[in-house]
Amino acid sequence: MRPRGLPLTVAATATITAVVAATGPAVAAAGAWSPVPVPNPGVQFTSLQAVDGRTDTDAWAVGYVQPPSTAPTYPISLHWTGTAWSDVPVPLQGIGTTLWGVSGSAADDAWAVGSVSTHPPGYHIVTAPIAMHWDGAAWTPVSVPGGGTLMGVADLGPANAWAVGDTVKHWDGTAWTSVTTPSPNPSGVGAGSFTAIAARSANDVWAVGSYSPRRHVTAAFAIHYDGTGWSLVSMPAGLEVWSVTSAGATDAWAVGQLDPATVQDPIQPAIVHWNGTAWSVVPGPAIPGNGGYLRGVTARATGDVWAVGPQLLADTPYVAPLTEHWDGTRWTQVAAPTAGAPDLWAVSGRPGTTHTWAAGNQASVAPGTPLILERH
Repeated sequence: MRPRGLPLTVAATATITAVVAATGPAVAAAGAWSPVPVPNPGVQFTSLQAVDGRTDTDAWAVGYVQPPSTAPTYPISLHWTGTAWSDVPVPLQGIGTTLWGVSGSAADDAWAVGSVSTHPPGYHIVTAPIAMHWDGAAWTPVSVPGGGTLMGVADLGPANAWAVGDTVKHWDGTAWTSVTTPSPNPSGVGAGSFTAIAARSANDVWAVGSYSPRRHVTAAFAIHYDGTGWSLVSMPAGLEVWSVTSAGATDAWAVGQLDPATVQDPIQPAIVHWNGTAWSVVPGPAIPGNGGYLRGVTARATGDVWAVGPQLLADTPYVAPLTEHWDGTRWTQVAAPTAGAPDLWAVSGRPGTTHTWAAGNQASVAPGTPLILERH
């Protein structure tokens, strides 16, 4: 399994992005992908790991900045107000703070989640989950129980948000609490961890992740919340999933990668669909050469779904953007700008908005620079 939150040179996933989607009529894919100016810290490496476009005048993108040498990683938060992306400070909580997910329900209610590293006296470095709340004026850290990290978040309102990572957390308007969910592997070598969450409504929430049924084997799993409790839902074998989105009670999508038959075979994207009864693999375009995979997915409508990730190249710059679109009938690959070797981690396009955003970094630009692509 590739750990989802690391740079491509050592790993893979989603951004995982938690995207709140809704039902709606099919919408034709218009325009073309184009880069938009974003603030650049100008240090060793910067990457945006998640993006959420709530409205055409309110969108967030978050990630991390890796300075040179041994300086600690610190978070980056960018905000779109309808005309430009601007840098919004995020409090640094420890010797390293990284943001992996973002979601907003209103102009004064958004969450960004990730991990913070601390070095308590007498202990080695400890990693703990972190949650930042946006109140319309500033980001404020809010205590989260437990250890590990949070990879995705879905904000349904001031008193209802979900976050996932090593476990599932819930915000009730007062505090974050840990929630017990069914394990895909109660007696195996690994109970599993979550990579993404998507909430269409308070009674239709999906979370996906991976676990190890036996050593050196990784399998995908999904759980669903119906407003009362979480239930385990089987996923097809032979794949890993990094992101999930929902366009309706009988229309959800998850993406990631198919397990190659041999170590010599190229990685190919995995696309799976929920029809209200079961998850099943949906064929997508084969990616030539070294293949590729999908880290993020978003549903603007039942017939307008976007997925993004990297296409793997044999030589420098080793990566190219991979964007795919579902028009209600089939998945097709859509061209995206290749300058600077865009390495895409997340995508967001909500119903009723005119923007679809893809976020990541320009892998071949020194220093590595944050990247946002726009399509509208």
